[in-house]
Amino acid sequence: MKKDFHYNPFSGVFHEDIQKAILPNFNIDTVVSKIESSNALSVEFIGKQGRGKTSHLLYLQQILDKYPVFLLDDASKFSEIMEHESEIVFVDSIHHLNFKKRIQLFKHKKIVIYTTHWSRKLESMIAKKNHYSLSFKGINSETLTAILNRRLTLATKSELTNNDLFSIQDSSDLIKKFGDNYRGIMNHLYEKYQ
Repeated sequence: MKKDFHYNPFSGVFHEDIQKAILPNFNIDTVVSKIESSNALSVEFIGKQGRGKTSHLLYLQQILDKYPVFLLDDASKFSEIMEHESEIVFVDSIHHLNFKKRIQLFKHKKIVIYTTHWSRKLESMIAKKNHYSLSFKGINSETLTAILNRRLTLATKSELTNNDLFSIQDSSDLIKKFGDNYRGIMNHLYEKYQ
């Protein structure tokens, strides 16, 4: 295993490297077109924890970078989102807002793009929004191999050889062990490359 890296290739991806590290699992142009042509829309990135929702949300926000992103946790202030002048907002972990606040958000902002573990379609309908959902489930060995090798390449100080790169078989073995838990795979590899 190659150890000549600027940083651990399986730690968090630097903001400026997100577009180089991700292989989007949806058609970016289609989603951007929906956002830019809609007057009332909610776009949800839905899936279990560790499936790449936040990374994809940040990826899309970099493409539409004139709109703000709010990374929510238990200490986040709802007022910061509501008071922001933008009519289009990106919200990571929308579950940190209660039902009433989510309805307010959907009603107040023209377009809300967010990550969630459970569908918010009903809330979107209550707020009279069109609803578009992108599911984050499953991964194949070819895609995983490409992602892992991109991360190695971004972190390396020198040329990588075939022996340094992941093979389809390596990725298949990881999928057998972790399923589609992308975060679980990254955490496992982080420890190996530490």
